[in-house]
Amino acid sequence: MKQKSWRPLPLLVLLLAIGGCGSGSGLVNVQGRLTYKGQPVPSTYVLFCPEDGKRASRGMTDDDGSFTLANSRDDMGVFIGRHTVVLKYKVGAEEETHQTGPKASKELRDIIAKYADQKTSTLKYEVKHGGQTIDINLE
Repeated sequence: MKQKSWRPLPLLVLLLAIGGCGSGSGLVNVQGRLTYKGQPVPSTYVLFCPEDGKRASRGMTDDDGSFTLANSRDDMGVFIGRHTVVLKYKVGAEEETHQTGPKASKELRDIIAKYADQKTSTLKYEVKHGGQTIDINLE
C-alpha cells in the first residue's frame, strides 16, 4: 500500500500566508494638499522622510496643490511613524525654455525653498496606521 505524502501541505500553507500579506510592507496610503495663504502650491515635490532612516516617499503636487505619495514606482504609500517633510519646486520644461511663465511666484518659490533641506525643515508629521489625508499649509 502506498502512503500519501502530506509534506507539501505545510509548505503550501506557508507560501499562501506569505503571498497574501500585501500589507507587510509597512506602507499606508497618504494623500493631501499643499497650500500657501489658502492658495494651492503647484509643481512641487513633497517628500516624507522617515525619522528612523527608512526610504522616503514622494509625490508631486498638481495645479490644485493635491498630491499622493509613493515609496517607489510600484509601492504606493508612506511608512508609519514620524516624518520630516521636504519640499522642492519643479521647473517644468516649458518654464525652463521660457515658453511659459513659472507656475509659482518668486515669493512662493522662496517659501518652498525654506523647506528644501531635511535637516532644517520644520514640517513634521506623524503617519498613523490606516493611512490619512495630510494637508500642509505653509506660512
